Amino acid sequence: MAGLAARRARDAGEARAAQGGGRTMSEVSVDLVRPVPAWALRGVVGVLGAATLLVAFAGARLHPVLVAGFVALVVAAVVIPGLGLTALVVLVVAARVATGEPLALGMLMLLVLLVHLMLWAGALAARTSWRTQVELGVVVQGLRDVAIVQVGVQVLAVVATVLGGVALGGGDLWRALALVAAIGASVLLLPRRS
Repeated sequence: MAGLAARRARDAGEARAAQGGGRTMSEVSVDLVRPVPAWALRGVVGVLGAATLLVAFAGARLHPVLVAGFVALVVAAVVIPGLGLTALVVLVVAARVATGEPLALGMLMLLVLLVHLMLWAGALAARTSWRTQVELGVVVQGLRDVAIVQVGVQVLAVVATVLGGVALGGGDLWRALALVAAIGASVLLLPRRS
């Protein structure tokens, strides 16, 4: 019996040591050069989520209950980004694209860009609390990484549109080239890691 009590006391002591020795953990404060508040990142998630849904459902007459559900989904993605609700927004958009009329090339390319930015911003916001501040350099580097991926993704969107049988107008190809060129320019202009 005494051996069991001693073992429990030892295990409890090891657990306290693993948690900081039973002392209250202190907060860490890091001085940031150009801080971005987490609430701003979460606001960006909301704007991108709303814009993504607006582009996906452009021209559609939606029932007010469905609109309220979309608003609730975007608000929940902002308030609790750790749940990954931005992925649910993407699922809704994918269902719309798969079941609706084929999108014009410009709309599809914009939708691909919005989805990628929303998922990236949601993942960044999920790693923050409301009081967190993120160094602007982290945000800029993440945007640069998104832009690098988007160059190839936008080309694939054009190829998928053509293979899907959607007829492209002369203006569509110029818009596609302009968007890919703009993304490529952002890759070159955004600062690199030091």
